[in-house]
Amino acid sequence: MTGVLAAPAPPPIENTWAAPAIAFAVAIAIGVVVFVLANAARGRIRNPDDFLLAGRRVGAGQNALAMVGGTIMYSTVIIITGHVALNGFDAILLLTAFTMSTVVGVLIYAGPVRNVGGHTLGDVFALRARERPARMASAVLTLIVFGMFTIIAVGSVAFVANRMFSTSSTVNAPLVAGITAVVGLVAIAWVYLGGMEGVTKVLVLKVVLMGGLVAVLTAVVLARYKLNLVELLNDAEANAAPDKRGLDLLTTGRLFEPGSTYGSDQDPWVHLSKVFSIAVGALGMPFLFMRYFVTPNGREARRSAGWASIITVLFWTCMIILGLGAVAILGGDAIGLVGAHRDITLPKIADEIGGGWATGALGGIALMATGAIFATLLLNGVTSITKDVNAVRGRKLDPATELKSIRRNVLIVGIASLVGGLVMLTQLTHIFIPTSIDLGAACVLPAVVYSLFWRRYNTRGLQWTVYGGLAVTLLMVVFSNGVSGDPTALFPDADFKFVDFEPGLLGAPLGFLFGYLGSVTSKERDDARFAEAQVRALTGAVVPAGRDLPARGTDERGGDSRLVSETN
Repeated sequence: MTGVLAAPAPPPIENTWAAPAIAFAVAIAIGVVVFVLANAARGRIRNPDDFLLAGRRVGAGQNALAMVGGTIMYSTVIIITGHVALNGFDAILLLTAFTMSTVVGVLIYAGPVRNVGGHTLGDVFALRARERPARMASAVLTLIVFGMFTIIAVGSVAFVANRMFSTSSTVNAPLVAGITAVVGLVAIAWVYLGGMEGVTKVLVLKVVLMGGLVAVLTAVVLARYKLNLVELLNDAEANAAPDKRGLDLLTTGRLFEPGSTYGSDQDPWVHLSKVFSIAVGALGMPFLFMRYFVTPNGREARRSAGWASIITVLFWTCMIILGLGAVAILGGDAIGLVGAHRDITLPKIADEIGGGWATGALGGIALMATGAIFATLLLNGVTSITKDVNAVRGRKLDPATELKSIRRNVLIVGIASLVGGLVMLTQLTHIFIPTSIDLGAACVLPAVVYSLFWRRYNTRGLQWTVYGGLAVTLLMVVFSNGVSGDPTALFPDADFKFVDFEPGLLGAPLGFLFGYLGSVTSKERDDARFAEAQVRALTGAVVPAGRDLPARGTDERGGDSRLVSETN
């Protein structure tokens, strides 16, 4: 287990901040509250839509908090604080990419996707493509991201258990494995009992607790400096550990200058490509994308995306202040000075500010937060299996049978995913997070934009977009520094890399190009279907193509241009 929790064998850290007794007490208390919330939602589940989409009853405010909750992960809270403390200005630029990604959600995804209705990406793809290929593309993409991110989610629970529930300087493998297994099983129970409504309430509680704790810590840091941000910045600059090239903390260069990336001559494109990929791909990950389907209508989806973007900006602002406050208050030598130790910075500043009560609360909340991500992923995977995979297989179940199948799949997929995640704890799998984001940029964004807004798009175009973007992304990942040629790579002793920049930088434009070429080389064209898609995406109304609207051109589906999807 030390492989992923100490990659690759960094020097041990003397854990002076953990308060295991308080962390266990907080985690148990939160677990009881969450169980009550999930169990309360169970009584409102009467059909598959109630389980998978909370009956489309989630309001804008609640959904906005849940959307933010889906982005609050171990890497985007605990690790990012140390990243800011270590790399300053350049790390802050990375955070701006997350806020920019919310613009894609507000302007492109939210309203049109909700107006389309349905349950998965497949419902959007099926607007312009034959249903079976559309569902197949959706299932392949969703389940690949599900598999990668589930491993990361289980690993995140293990990270929290190691850093916050143990005072050992090395990994207490039995304790970490035990906590991870228990949290995984509890998360499966959340999904089984409460479905989407239960998971939504867990995500809302997660944002309230984590956001509240982060806000309190930020307020204390600002109070220490009497709200004088200039003095805070001066202290952060003065106390920062010196960069190996002598670069200041608050000027660009620690990540952008040549030589920033190990064994690479591709800087500054390495860091710039990460910013680009996050900005265009983060909200394309299927488990975040599904949040648009749960609101009552497109207007509420847009409102929820708008509020989520505002909350995200406020949250990241707090993370920036905490990161700079940590180096200003603790000093550059007391934060995590290597990548594997960046996650000690937030608990150390929390310990400095509030002692054991603060770090104990952080540990308990972080454990619930990482478990909530596993639950969110599980629900997304089960939804794709229920709607996409069954459609590909031609299976149609009555509502009662489908609901039983959904709950059975929650148990089967959940336990299998948990076991797989536990097995993979011994591997260096951090590459899965950026790869999932890259797939959002290379596959989801072009496919959704073309499906909603380009008249000529068709089945071949969709297949070339999804499978072409998937192939290019995975090929570049195989030959990237995440797989070889780097001490933290999957195969640190091998070196067959030639790509150091993020694949999304190339994958996104290629995804659009593949979609264009696939569409124009196919004879399939259905202008009536496009007109229907336009009306539906803008208004939510369903106008049957081929009956009220004349189609032009040819249709490879044998003339049947009806939209295969449910009414709104």
